[in-house]
Amino acid sequence: MDGELNKKTILIADDAEPNRLLLKKIFAAEFFVEEAANGLEVLEKLRQLSDVAVLILDIMMPQMDGFDVLKAMQKDEYFRTIPTVMITANNEEDVQIRALSYGATDIMTKPFNPQIILHRIKNIMARKESERLAEQNRAYELELRLMDTDEKSGLFNKNAFHRYTAKMLRKNPNKNFVLIRWDIDNFKVYNDWFGTEAGDAYLKKIGDFFRCYKQNNSTVKTYARYDADHFVCCQEADGFEPEKVTKVIDDFMSQLKTLDFEYTPRVGLYFITEPTLDVALMCDRALLALRSIKDSYGKRYAWYDDSMRATMLEQQEILNEMEFALKDGQFVPYFQPQYNYENGNLIGAEALVRWEHPRKGAILPCKFIPLFERNGFISRMDEYMWEQVCILLENWRDEGLPLVPISVNVSRRDIYNPHLVENILNLLHKYNLSHELLHLEITESAYTQNAEQLVNTVNLLRKHGLEVHMDDFGSGYSSLNMLQNVPVDILKLDMRFLGNDYKNERSGNVLNAVVRMATALRLPVLAEGVETKEQADFLKSIGCLLMQGYFFSRPIKVENFEALLKNKQTNSGLTENNLESIENSIDLLSFSSQSTLLFNCFVGGAAVVEYDRGNKSLTALRINDGFFEEIGINRAEYMEKGQSVFDFYEGENRQLVFSMFEEAIKTGKHARCEVMAKPKIISMDYRWFKLCTKLLMTSVNKHFFYVAIENITKAKRKSIEKEKEVEWLTAVVNSVSGVVLVLDVAEKVEILYSNVAVDVLLGYSQIALKECFGNDFLLLIHPEDRNNVEAWLRQQKFGEKIVKSVTCRQICEDGSWRLVKITGKLMGAVENQFYLCALVEAVEMPKEIK
Repeated sequence: MDGELNKKTILIADDAEPNRLLLKKIFAAEFFVEEAANGLEVLEKLRQLSDVAVLILDIMMPQMDGFDVLKAMQKDEYFRTIPTVMITANNEEDVQIRALSYGATDIMTKPFNPQIILHRIKNIMARKESERLAEQNRAYELELRLMDTDEKSGLFNKNAFHRYTAKMLRKNPNKNFVLIRWDIDNFKVYNDWFGTEAGDAYLKKIGDFFRCYKQNNSTVKTYARYDADHFVCCQEADGFEPEKVTKVIDDFMSQLKTLDFEYTPRVGLYFITEPTLDVALMCDRALLALRSIKDSYGKRYAWYDDSMRATMLEQQEILNEMEFALKDGQFVPYFQPQYNYENGNLIGAEALVRWEHPRKGAILPCKFIPLFERNGFISRMDEYMWEQVCILLENWRDEGLPLVPISVNVSRRDIYNPHLVENILNLLHKYNLSHELLHLEITESAYTQNAEQLVNTVNLLRKHGLEVHMDDFGSGYSSLNMLQNVPVDILKLDMRFLGNDYKNERSGNVLNAVVRMATALRLPVLAEGVETKEQADFLKSIGCLLMQGYFFSRPIKVENFEALLKNKQTNSGLTENNLESIENSIDLLSFSSQSTLLFNCFVGGAAVVEYDRGNKSLTALRINDGFFEEIGINRAEYMEKGQSVFDFYEGENRQLVFSMFEEAIKTGKHARCEVMAKPKIISMDYRWFKLCTKLLMTSVNKHFFYVAIENITKAKRKSIEKEKEVEWLTAVVNSVSGVVLVLDVAEKVEILYSNVAVDVLLGYSQIALKECFGNDFLLLIHPEDRNNVEAWLRQQKFGEKIVKSVTCRQICEDGSWRLVKITGKLMGAVENQFYLCALVEAVEMPKEIK
């Protein structure tokens, strides 16, 4: 039965019944056979039968011969694919050539040899089936290639990498291989700064790199863009040197660096000891190795080992239990006291989370906080901790305990929460707490990820009376420019960034300089991580009086901190006197090594300037290299010419600079101005600069300022060019003899612009025309002509039969009517707004309407 179902169909077309019977006898055992007695019947049968495998077609037939049938079949997309064998009693060569030229697959002459014709037909079918399968395979392979390709980089995607790598490993059981994984640091930041189009171009270049890398290295077998900004590669282990691979990646990525985006490759490596392991798990192991050095400045690569897998399992267990732990109250606040070392007063405490697991005991924060930051759970835990602190503050207040501010941590994830401020204010309101009792600590690394978002959030928090601390300063990518941009209330200086080397003169000078600079910006410094009396004494000697750390107390439980509140004198520690003592410890004008080091590390152009109000003179006391880069000369040229950087500003521009300094003195806040300068170096053109200043200190009639400078010449020149273009265009339009109008025809017909010729033609000034008719152009038109004008406007707007102009009467300023011709051109639609440029010219009024 199955054999019957698999039989193919042959259509035999011959007007001679004996021939059909003979052929049917030959094929009936292995094929279904259909018959047709003429050409028309052939075409009809082909339409009825959907699975004709071969057509055996006689040339000489009534009504439509075999040649005509072939011609008809060639016009049909399906019919032309059916193999056709022509049969003829005519053995002439030209007949056979003609049949083949019309699309016949083969020619056979009568009489037939049954065995030969049977095998020839079978061969034709086999070739057809082979071609069909080949085409199907080509289509399938193309589809697979498209499915396997990452559209951004042109490399394999994750699934393709898994499949091809597994296949390659099976084919090479006697070879050892290494799986390499690396990612692009801060690729999200790159996309935010430069746009997704630039990010896609970046990925494409990395795809080019991999293709070039494989071309130059025969040991490379498979590679792919794994996901987002992660890339993987599998290559032979023989001769593999991780230092060389890291350098190859580093050299390539350095070519893609911009002034604003730096990249340091770090690579995770997995030596494939289990070739039968799922390739996805191999990639996970390489990822574990990569993550192990993510925050390590000195390490560029790491090999996976089993301890990492144990860590992974431990981390997974933590993630599995976090939800229950939060509901069960296993996350509890500990408090690390903060002191004013000069007078010994307790000035506050930092609330730190601890996980008290009922079975495992205490789980250290370093075990779970990084995980929570990656998966976003940190935000929920933060909110829980904030509320726990508020509950405790309420209880302590109700018990009559002396209160000090408690600092709580705000993670990088929280910064992106649009309800952050609302949530904190709601908590304070719910527990009826003063805003001064809850301080917020934001880590400095949040600034490097999204500076604008951080600044906006901090400004909003402080606007609502909340105090914000910059936490862990010095532990990441610290920038003194950040201190100017982020308006925090306290800088928390992480002592760990110096390690045990603070006694080293250079390290001590750096620490000294940071404290001096921060306090000069009226930014109190609280040192955290203070572990010895020697460290505390050193900090006090450089003017840093506020401290926390193991020297004073480890983080302690709630009941122990309550006891501390009962027995210790408390003080806010941030009195005016304390601020003054801090300020007295800083002198940016000091030419000590630490001051110089600090100043030259500023990001951007910076100078310390003396302003003598009596003599109206400006003197730059200190200038960093960035300042010279902005103004376009080097320090040697500056010294050779004996110039003052403020001599570059002349006339009213110089006066703008003086006004900026006066404003800073008057308000005590930052002051800014934009000025044009002509350097005295002849080869240089005029340039524009943005200056920003802050008063540092005052001595008698002299004032000392911190000044930041930014070159804005390109932006200014573009602005000036646009102004000139508008000025030139206006001059051209005003030189036209007729009235030029720009109309908004989206809904009402509104006058947006008119040239000066309107005064000559209609007697209105440009201002008067806008005041009288600006919102309704049709009020200018005689009532009897408005329908024509409205119809003309519709034609312009909707692209109906276009009439270039319309004639109508317009009212003049003296009340008379003037016949005019309006010629218009639709300038295009922008966001459903339609604008029409029209030329209005006077025409002679016919006698019948005068």
